Parts: sequence; C-alpha cells; structure tokens
Amino acid sequence: MIICMAAATVGLLFFLFLFLSADENIMGAIITCRKETETENIKKTQIELDLIVDYMKRTKDLKDKERVKRARELKKNLEPAQKKLARLEKGKAGMGDIIPIAGYRMMQLLHWDGRNDTVKKLYNQCVQFKEKREAMNYTYYILGALIGYGILGGVCFFAALGLTLAMGLGIKAVIFSVVVLVLFAMAGYVPYDNVNIIVRNRKEEIENQFPQVVSKLTLLTVAGMEVNQAWKLTSGSGVGVLYQEMERVLVDLNNNVPPTEAYSKFITRCNNPYTTKLATAVIQNASKGNAEIVNLFRRLNSESWLEHKHSARRRGEQISSKLLVPTLLMFAGIIILVIVPVMTGFSF
Repeated sequence: MIICMAAATVGLLFFLFLFLSADENIMGAIITCRKETETENIKKTQIELDLIVDYMKRTKDLKDKERVKRARELKKNLEPAQKKLARLEKGKAGMGDIIPIAGYRMMQLLHWDGRNDTVKKLYNQCVQFKEKREAMNYTYYILGALIGYGILGGVCFFAALGLTLAMGLGIKAVIFSVVVLVLFAMAGYVPYDNVNIIVRNRKEEIENQFPQVVSKLTLLTVAGMEVNQAWKLTSGSGVGVLYQEMERVLVDLNNNVPPTEAYSKFITRCNNPYTTKLATAVIQNASKGNAEIVNLFRRLNSESWLEHKHSARRRGEQISSKLLVPTLLMFAGIIILVIVPVMTGFSF
C-alpha cells in the first residue's frame, strides 16, 4: 500500500512538473489544433445539412422522416460545436485539452520532432485527410493526449490500488485499479486508433471508386473532351472520398495553385498507386497532349477493373474464413443436440 501511494505521488509530481514547465506556445498549439478540428467538423456538418435542405426543397418532399430526423440531429450537433469554437477563439481550452499539455512537454524533453519515426508515421497518416499544417498540429495533439493520459492513468492506477488495498478489498482492489488504468488508456488511445480507422476506410473507398472514376475519364477523353474538363465533370458525377479529393484539386486550381502542386496534394491525400499514376499522367498531359493520355487511361481502366475483381475475390475469401468458426460451432451444437439425447436414452 505504501509503495503504491509513493508511486502515485511520484507520478503526480512528474505530471505536474510537465504541466507547469510547459510554455505558452504549447497551449497555443493545442488551441490551434482544436480550432482547426472544430472548424472542419462544423463545415462538414453545415455542408451535409445544406445538402439535405436543398434536396427537400428541390423535391418538395417535406415529409421525408429519415432526412428530417437527420437534419434535426445535425442542427442539434451544430450549436454546441459553434459554442465550443467560440470559446477556443477566445483562447479558452476545455478540461480535456489540459491533459495533452503534459504529453507535449514530454515530447519536447524527448526531442520528438518531424524526424522521429513515431511522429513521422502518424503524420503520414494524418496528411491523407488534413492539410499539411493541420496534419502536423493534429499529430502532436494526438501523441500528446496519448502520453498525457498514459501518465495520468498510471498515477490513478497506483492511487486507486493503494486506497482500495487500505480498505481491505483484496483482489477487488486490483480489478478496480486495472479498470481505472484501462479507462485512461482508452481515452488516450481511441483518438490515436481513430486515425488508423479513418485511413483504412478512406483507402478501401478510394480503391472501390477508382475503377468507376477512370472509366468515366476514359469515356470522356475518348470522345474528344479536354482532360481538365473531363476531370471537372467526373468529380461532380458521384459521391465519395475520391470524388471529394478530385473536387479539392479543382478548388486549388481555381485559387491559382500551380497544377503540379494541386495534383501532388491529390497524390499525397489518396496514397494509392493507381491515383498516383492517374495524377502523374494528368500532370504530364500538359506537355504530351491528349492522344497519349487516352491510351494511358485505357490501360489504367483495364488494370483497375482487374484489380477490383481480385480485391472482391479476396474480400469474399476473408469473409468466408471469418464465418468458418461460427459455422463449426453451430455444427458442433447440432451434433450435441442430436447425440446427447441418444446417449441418455431420450425418446422422441
């Protein structure tokens, strides 16, 4: 018990040291990251809400219960998000934003910068769905939260273990302390793991949408349309991650971003070998002309649909393998239901 309380005290002092030794730049970085995240969430929510309203006005269907329910949910989520953003604009951070400060300071002491493997790996994932500056801020925030919650979780673990042992709870003390540690660990790990989930879902969606996109581009360019115009028409012809990324290229081009830079961002965000070939071909199109790119689009179209078939087959095999164990368990249950009555002399 004494050892546990001593460990908790040392851990708490270390956490306070990290927190109190942090400078204003760390707090500013956290607030900046939180503002960027909240602004992005508000923008996405507002866009989805506007699309629902426009659809209902266009179709004059005001009794669509699902869309009305979804619109109410979005409106309900929008107001607290705007209030949170207003507090952040005033430089006020929430209680949950204080814990990452210790993690930030710990990274400073460990000299974790952009050259660190852990930071670099997480940044390469974040840059796929955020701008470069926002991705770096978000990377440090996620790692800071992970470290901060980890340290605080260790403190609470030893403190809870010492107090519950003093109360004579025995094995219950260990269970309760482990639960406390897991809760803090999950609070720090869930945002970190959420990055992996976002990247994995984006990758799957881009792979599924690419054959359709390149087929449309091939059809339009074969018909004689310029690549830029074909790109514009294709980007507005569907809904999904890849179509959104194509629209972001158009936004960059309309804001006078050089085509090479705009398509390079597209390559980084999509992080797919086929989208890389597609964007590289479009960049080279300016010098080689439309005839060459039509042949390349045709090859990409054939390759992507072939890969799509192989990918679908692989996913089917994975699903079959996952269903194997439940099937065997069901078969074993049926065997037991049949054999046990026979063995016990049960008569039907």
